[in-house]
Amino acid sequence: MKKKIAIIVSVIVLGVAGVGVFTYAKKPKPSETLVSAEVDIVNTQQMITTVEADGMVAFRDKISVYAKNNGKVNNLPIKEGDPVNQGDVLVNYDKSSLDTLKRQLDDAKLSLKSANLALEGLMIPTDDSQIKQIEAQISQTEKTILDLENNLVQLDTDIAKAQTDLDGANVLYSQGAISKTEYDSFETKLTNLKNQKTSTQNSLDSTKKQLEANKAQYENAKNKNSDPSVKNKIDSQKVMVEQAKLRVNQLTEDINDFETVSTSPITGTLVKLYVTDGEAVTEGKIVAEVGNLNDLVIEAYIPEYDMDGVAVGQQVTIKSDITDQEYTGQITKVYPLAEVNKENKSVVKVEISMPQNTPLKAGYTTDLVITTKVEDNALVIPIMSYMSEKVGDKSSEYVFVVKEDGTLEKRNIKVKTIKNSVASVEGLSEGEKVVSAPTETMKDGMKINPIDKAQNEQANNPAK
Repeated sequence: MKKKIAIIVSVIVLGVAGVGVFTYAKKPKPSETLVSAEVDIVNTQQMITTVEADGMVAFRDKISVYAKNNGKVNNLPIKEGDPVNQGDVLVNYDKSSLDTLKRQLDDAKLSLKSANLALEGLMIPTDDSQIKQIEAQISQTEKTILDLENNLVQLDTDIAKAQTDLDGANVLYSQGAISKTEYDSFETKLTNLKNQKTSTQNSLDSTKKQLEANKAQYENAKNKNSDPSVKNKIDSQKVMVEQAKLRVNQLTEDINDFETVSTSPITGTLVKLYVTDGEAVTEGKIVAEVGNLNDLVIEAYIPEYDMDGVAVGQQVTIKSDITDQEYTGQITKVYPLAEVNKENKSVVKVEISMPQNTPLKAGYTTDLVITTKVEDNALVIPIMSYMSEKVGDKSSEYVFVVKEDGTLEKRNIKVKTIKNSVASVEGLSEGEKVVSAPTETMKDGMKINPIDKAQNEQANNPAK
């Protein structure tokens, strides 16, 4: 009985071992696993590169209007954007400066008259009555000089007080306690006082010269018949007469040229005012700009990083919120210098021709699309299919080209243009296949299982 059991056990053990041997013999050898990757085919297409920008309709040529003399703005009858006719008044000026010139002219005429009298006195015989007349003139002139000197002392006192008041007003204005108009009134008062002092000083100087001439005339009248130097005195007095004439002529010319208004040189639109009511202006300052409504352009400011390829002659598509229609213009001018805008960014101004017969008016904003480059048969690949690496100090782009046997070739390329999701490149041929989305683990010579990306997307999305 015991022996039989043992035999059965042995058979069972051998059976189990046999099964084990059979199973091992049937297990397959591990095979090499290939990485699957989607690939794109290099193809050609037209690549159009554009730059988008905001534009504004403006006048091509704006004519600047300048102040022809020193003065103070008294009134601005026309507002920016209003139409104007040639000769319309743009700026009215205060007439106090003109009044000062007229007072100076009166003084100069007085000096000329005095110089002429002195010359006449040298050239004609005199008697006792003439001498007494000259003495009276000397007395009156001395009184005038004293009055003018007293006026100057008072003006110095008034100017000092006006300066103190202006300094105080400056503090109040900086604190917002008074308005700009109130501050300007202090400044105007000080300016007027200084002008009065200048005019008074000029009058004093000319009156003193008159006194000297009267005294010389007096001496000549007393000694004319016995003084051998009379001829020299006559010549000297003639020079003084000529100088007085020049002064009168200059002031007369200044008064004739003085403008109490600035007017529009053309019929058009008041584009911009550069002055405000009450503002003091100096000769040569620009006060306004006027533009011609029949000669409009579009001005745009393009960031420097978008300027690559922008040039005169390029086509521009023009759109505006006021109309659904698109218009076509052309870049006519690229300004040579960049400027910094309100956002502290460097921009370049370009000028674009305005199409004829559009509803666009000066001041309207526009959306612009500038065509900077057209490649008719560009070799294109998806932007996800190339990678970058550092080679020394430079950056280099490359792709993995998939050969017929699935082997990868790492190839350097040159990226020319990027638009939307594709890039035009150099270094590839039409019909070659590249890995659609390469990874850092891919190496030159590596073998993959290529999957056509287009076919794969079609299979996964049959509805497309």
